[in-house]
Amino acid sequence: MLAGVTHPIVDELIKNNKWVRPSLQPGEGLIQIVKKAFGEKSALIVTGGDAAGVDRAIRQLAEKFPHIWSRGKDRTTLDDVEDDVRKFVAGRSPAGQAAMSLYKIDKLATQLQGKDLANADVKVFVEKAADGLADIVRQEAAATIKAGTIAIDVQNLDVQKGRPIVNDEFDVASEVDEFWTKLRTKVIPAITAIKKKKPPVTIEARLSEPPELRKQIEEQARAELIKAGADDTATAVTVLSAYKQGYGWLYDIVRPALAGKPVESITIRFAEIGPPAGWKQQGMFVPTRWLLELYPIDEILASELNLDVKKIKFEKMPIGSPAYEVIATGAGGAELLRRTFEPKLVERPFFDRFPDYERVRVTTGWIKADAAGRTMVDERIATDPERFWDRFQAKTLPALYDHVMALGKGKPRAEDAPFFGEMTVDLTLSEPEYRLPVDQEQISSLEAIHEEIYFNTLHFFDVMGRFSRGAGLAYPGRIIPVMHPKADGKPGHAKISVTGFDAPRPSVVVEYTERNGRRGDMRLDIPKIAVDRPQTLAATVRAGKDGVDRLDLRVKVDTDKDERDALIQRAADERVDRTVISAEQVRAVVANLDRLRKAGLYRDALAYHDLGGLRVTIGWDHDAKPADIVASVDAGTPAPFPEIRKYAAAGSMPAGATGGSMARTAGSMPAGEIVQWDTPIPPPEAYGILAKMSTFKEATVYKVGQSYLGKDVWAMDLMPPIEASHWSQAKQTTMKPTIVYSARQHANEVSSTSHVLKMAELLLTDPAYRTKLDKVNVVIHPITNADGAQLAYDLQKINPTYMLHAGYLGALGVDVTNQQWDADPIYPESGIRPKIWRTWLPDIFLNPHGYPTHEWVQLFSEYAAWVRTRAVETRDYWTMRGWWMPGFAWLDDPRYPRHKDEQMKLLTMITEYAKAAPGTVALNERAYDRYKRYSFDFDQKNFKLDFTNGVLIYKSIKGARANPQATDFMARNPNVTIWDGSTEAPDETARGDWMKLVANAGLQWDKAILEYLVQGRHEVERKVEPFWNGVTLSMNRPRPPKPAKTADEKKTTDPS
Repeated sequence: MLAGVTHPIVDELIKNNKWVRPSLQPGEGLIQIVKKAFGEKSALIVTGGDAAGVDRAIRQLAEKFPHIWSRGKDRTTLDDVEDDVRKFVAGRSPAGQAAMSLYKIDKLATQLQGKDLANADVKVFVEKAADGLADIVRQEAAATIKAGTIAIDVQNLDVQKGRPIVNDEFDVASEVDEFWTKLRTKVIPAITAIKKKKPPVTIEARLSEPPELRKQIEEQARAELIKAGADDTATAVTVLSAYKQGYGWLYDIVRPALAGKPVESITIRFAEIGPPAGWKQQGMFVPTRWLLELYPIDEILASELNLDVKKIKFEKMPIGSPAYEVIATGAGGAELLRRTFEPKLVERPFFDRFPDYERVRVTTGWIKADAAGRTMVDERIATDPERFWDRFQAKTLPALYDHVMALGKGKPRAEDAPFFGEMTVDLTLSEPEYRLPVDQEQISSLEAIHEEIYFNTLHFFDVMGRFSRGAGLAYPGRIIPVMHPKADGKPGHAKISVTGFDAPRPSVVVEYTERNGRRGDMRLDIPKIAVDRPQTLAATVRAGKDGVDRLDLRVKVDTDKDERDALIQRAADERVDRTVISAEQVRAVVANLDRLRKAGLYRDALAYHDLGGLRVTIGWDHDAKPADIVASVDAGTPAPFPEIRKYAAAGSMPAGATGGSMARTAGSMPAGEIVQWDTPIPPPEAYGILAKMSTFKEATVYKVGQSYLGKDVWAMDLMPPIEASHWSQAKQTTMKPTIVYSARQHANEVSSTSHVLKMAELLLTDPAYRTKLDKVNVVIHPITNADGAQLAYDLQKINPTYMLHAGYLGALGVDVTNQQWDADPIYPESGIRPKIWRTWLPDIFLNPHGYPTHEWVQLFSEYAAWVRTRAVETRDYWTMRGWWMPGFAWLDDPRYPRHKDEQMKLLTMITEYAKAAPGTVALNERAYDRYKRYSFDFDQKNFKLDFTNGVLIYKSIKGARANPQATDFMARNPNVTIWDGSTEAPDETARGDWMKLVANAGLQWDKAILEYLVQGRHEVERKVEPFWNGVTLSMNRPRPPKPAKTADEKKTTDPS
């Protein structure tokens, strides 16, 4: 660094033409990097127009940088500005696309020169188009395109602003109505035609309706039969459930038949199933399907027949056996009852649009009527869900297919995602919907339809991509199923609306008609271009004034002039567009931003608090040259800084709380809990809780990013209060270990937010836990997937007990961590966890999860979820199995010899803490046993168990090796992060006492891992080495913690 108004070495640089000193006014300071000042080495010059200017520049460098002025993790830094400029010129921001659209209009106008145009329709497609952009487009088109008339259409490619492409509202004909029609037009006339007086009539129907309604239908149908002449004493009508038919048969028929009898044991046999006879290649079936459809009948029967559940046994029988056979015995093994039962099935294509992809079996409705020894009716009655699904498969998905294929000209590109805006399915059906007296189990066919709509649609786009391009299409769009159960047996109603766009990607299209009648069109994409991050080269400051007057950045481009027309003769248009950028284009889009701003649009783009403006130099060589092109960006109107206190009301902020007046020390909080465990916590409430916690001196709350739909994402650091104005992040994480609690990746898994916030509450309000902050830094990131969390919260207001997987993934149907290591992920929130990791370099990174509280069904995917491909590999999530860990990964790498032992020590602590919670132990005992009875005992291919100290923890069968390309933090950087892990708690969707139960299980996990770090021996190693005329001091804390010292070690290192 060369500092001063003058400096002899700076004079040498000037003399050697390495630097040109700018004219600086009194009080003006300059900080500038001079590349290759000394060979390949750079110089940093800090100078000014006078001593005051130099002093101001030094203060900026020493006290403020890398921040522009205000300091904090959510305040503007040089990195922020550089990345914003990169995104702007690369067409990766709304303002950048808008500015580029004007440039593309100019280019199209040049191509249209020489044509005698009668009219031109100019269509601009950009993401998050500002209101008023059409006016600027109209001005640009009118000034550059010569045509008799010009029409303008600006479309916003925001998924929340799409145009309708499907609007299908219809009634769903009632299966109950069809039952009555068949009864009254086929059965009753047949009875009256029988010559025998008062014939006995037996009817068995299967309808997907609530139990109470089926009972009413039985009574009414029997009355109508008797009125028509059937025998009063020998006529019977049975209406079984068409949903979970085996369960319904055992409950509605077998249970009453055994009531009051001296039952000693019950054996329930089920047949194994394979693929359908006519579709041997089926990959989706589960061999124990008939057993899974019975769940949880053994505990129901045991309770209602006053029988020990261990007296009810399941037996698997060979393929071809009766689907079900029940044998009840009494004392001495005397047989009390033996019956068989067959579900009614229909086979259908998994996708109507791709009939040869897969076929599935679906349980269906039925009516069979016998009278006087002959069968009068034996026919299928399609259930209400089937009727809806037929329409969805026949119209909705094909319409989406046609739309995507038309826009993509038969070859849709994965990078063009999303492919539609929002698909909302609002469905009302009369269906069974009731809780069972077994933990949180319930019977709900509409919940199964919610799951099917969501995952089937995502599956459909994957298959569409494979059929059309060879690779699946991800990030298709928003899918929002809204279910309304009713119990009246009347027709249902569905409203399916899908929005979309008229272009597959940001672009400008000119459709024209020449005066001779010839029609044509021209198109230029607004591509997302690969651009290197701009480099900050200089900053100008002024004495007596906060902030930076001007920041100088250099953008490296590929060419001086726009050479696209020539390049597309040598390479594909798409490749040219996404990889090559010219100085001509960058200068134009920067100038266009000024035009947009003057029109009142995009005023906050490239605008920052305390930054007077930007000077952008644009060069096509790697080294700066005098010939580089210069463009300027004025200050604009920056968006307000993020402020957590705006959420105060959502978190029940104490009355009168303002700024520093509420600052507290940990342990000083008045009585009353900060975090409630009664209902799911949505993003505003979570951030309101952070707002309340921000009043503690130990807490620092900051915005860490933004979601795809524009929702803020926040995090909080917990440390002992820091009085200094400046502190070192690197030193803080070197001197003691750090743990990150990052929750709600899958946002319908609600308890993780609840327990990590409760962990924070303990650290702030419980003196015993507050002392742990003296030994460990804690980072709380309560919601990773804010878009999904808000959607799941909104849907649970309608369906409070559903698992609501529409909120599971990010806004477009892909996991928010899917591209977390990419420089430009589709979801901006995908980069948040790596950002937290890079900031803190934590020892442990935690990612608690959840899963359904009850059985998970997909009606049209061979029943048992979780089906995302035809080669189902996640069926083990089919139902609840208590609290568990889905994968305990450990390191087995000779380069890191201490990791494995420490990780096994951590595993032991986790199991000890889990078993210390009586509620968790009781839950696990019954859930593990139930899960084993229905899954592992009969199908060890699809269902697995792995216990450590009595806790279900699926430990990796082989240790991992360090791999810098790994997706997880531990394997990617084991010298930094010694372990990362996740949990599964049955919390979709938990509330009340169940929320308390599962959130407490998660809290025990949180405590165990924190305690592991608290108890660890963390020693900082200091090293002093000579360097030129001084020394360098380095500090390092080896990870993982070292074993406890021996007695001899303590004597030599610790006088005490």
